[in-house]
Amino acid sequence: MNKLLVLEIISFSFNILFILFYIKEIKWCWAFGILGSLSGALLFYNNLLYSETLLYIFYAFMGLYGLYIWNRIESQELQIKRIKRSSVFAIVLFGVAASLGLGFLMGKLDADKTYYDALSTVFGIIATFLEIYKYLVAWLFWILINMYSIWLYKITELDFLAIQMLIYTGLSVYGYFQWKNKLT
Repeated sequence: MNKLLVLEIISFSFNILFILFYIKEIKWCWAFGILGSLSGALLFYNNLLYSETLLYIFYAFMGLYGLYIWNRIESQELQIKRIKRSSVFAIVLFGVAASLGLGFLMGKLDADKTYYDALSTVFGIIATFLEIYKYLVAWLFWILINMYSIWLYKITELDFLAIQMLIYTGLSVYGYFQWKNKLT
């Protein structure tokens, strides 16, 4: 079996476990996220998706940070919360500008699909910060990012990761409604 395919399956498995435990707000979700992210970073590097590589390395570090935050803060203090629409609008504008900048920088390397890759990377970073602090809107960002990533991974022939993103999309919709019900 192809080594990269095995790596893709390993990353897929850990990442699915991450999101399932995350929906249930189980703090050990972050350990699975770290393992899935590190294996994913190696996979993306080998497929010349450098922004995604950086994103998955970032996810691994954020997994450590998420585990730290979720262990440190009392569960009563780390509740699901809303964010103002004006803040979401500002976040989206910032994300688009940062995506253009990162796409431009990655274009200086031998990277593939630089602007497409940069868009999912920047918004993945944004959504990660929102999810660590349990903002409900993080799920909406993830729904859009995951749908976009299905296409990106499919054109890069990362079929298991495209399937992962399809599953993530469904789980993100489910997670959104689970968290929304807890909020109201």
